[in-house]
Amino acid sequence: MDYITPKEVAGTMMAAAVTKSQLSVKDLLIRGCLSGALLAISVTLALLATSQTKLSIVGAFVFPVGFVIIVILGLELVTGSFSLVPLAWFEKKISGATMLKNLFWVFTG
Repeated sequence: MDYITPKEVAGTMMAAAVTKSQLSVKDLLIRGCLSGALLAISVTLALLATSQTKLSIVGAFVFPVGFVIIVILGLELVTGSFSLVPLAWFEKKISGATMLKNLFWVFTG
């Protein structure tokens, strides 16, 4: 059975945080806008599916598709940056200014 230690998971999270913090402003804005649009589309489709079928379970199956697409396309959802980028700052891998710049531009996008 495969097993990933917590230390390996933390190392992967740290690498992802450093990578996210090094993205350009243009990339952060584009990825943030696209992820917001895809999430809005998935919410709309979930509400439409729920109202058309009168079954809330159908909307519950449709909504997560938006998150899957965001992950597959490698886009930036603000919650991912809020959870990962401060970890790199706590470990002194990035500066506070870099962290704040990243969080601002992802939130703006």
